[in-house]
Amino acid sequence: MTSDGSDKPKTSIDVSVGKEIDAALGDVIRGLLQKPSEAVGDLVADGIGILGDRVRRKRELNAKLGMEEVRKRLDADGVDMKDITPPKEEELHLLMNGMSLADDESIRELWSGLFAKALEPNSETEAERPFISVLDSLSPLDAKIIDLLSFIQRTENELQAKSIKFSPRDFRKVTDEEKAQAERAQKENAALQKAAVSSIRQKAEEYSLSEPSAPGWSDNLMRQGVIERTPIHRFGHLSAFGPTIRDERDLANALGEFHKTLREMEEVSKRQASPPERLFSQHAFGPRLNLEVQLTAFGKRFASACGLI
Repeated sequence: MTSDGSDKPKTSIDVSVGKEIDAALGDVIRGLLQKPSEAVGDLVADGIGILGDRVRRKRELNAKLGMEEVRKRLDADGVDMKDITPPKEEELHLLMNGMSLADDESIRELWSGLFAKALEPNSETEAERPFISVLDSLSPLDAKIIDLLSFIQRTENELQAKSIKFSPRDFRKVTDEEKAQAERAQKENAALQKAAVSSIRQKAEEYSLSEPSAPGWSDNLMRQGVIERTPIHRFGHLSAFGPTIRDERDLANALGEFHKTLREMEEVSKRQASPPERLFSQHAFGPRLNLEVQLTAFGKRFASACGLI
């Protein structure tokens, strides 16, 4: 008789788990395939045997590495351990659980960044469920893309802050001294821009993100609302009052502008509907980069909460 008292023979479950997985893991899988009332409770209680020990040790190591990173971030921000503000119990559980499951360093740094921000006494950052949901979904590539886009945002902010802004007192009467000042400012700004682009390229190469990635590389981040296609500039313009038609030439020009605007709108629509092939491309003129994707408003909030911006 079986354990449930019936006369039916007990079903034998034979699971082949491949050469890479040892017999202990095979036992775990076989146990998990049985009825929950018979085996799963015991497996959970026992930490699912040998596999549970391995997973537990790995998670403990991940959590240890993550907490070390949290401590470093708090030290860097001058936060005393006695002043930290613990998050809510549920948030703390989600943070610890997520960080302990993060084997990849890039993902673990995002978890620890959010953890540290949530502990800072003067920070308004909380471990919001949308942030946790995004972190739970990230692949190592996703984390690198977020980090690179955040780096680009920081670099752009620094470039704007360092750029020399010069304008003559009177554009109708520009003095020779003002012309010289404008030329110096232009050269220095060009050098700053070149250095910024070089640093972005170097970072992208470190992450192997300079070239087109495999199809679908942007799907998850777009689905999570973290990134979006960058808008393209439209050169057409439709007057609110319509064009002035005086003769056949004006009519032809107006129709030409109308069709041009329609084509540009179609191009924008197709571009927004199609997945990007790469993060950025080289600008046709000068040492600039054309970003194909950018952080959304939510993406910027998320990156800031994780300490990236």
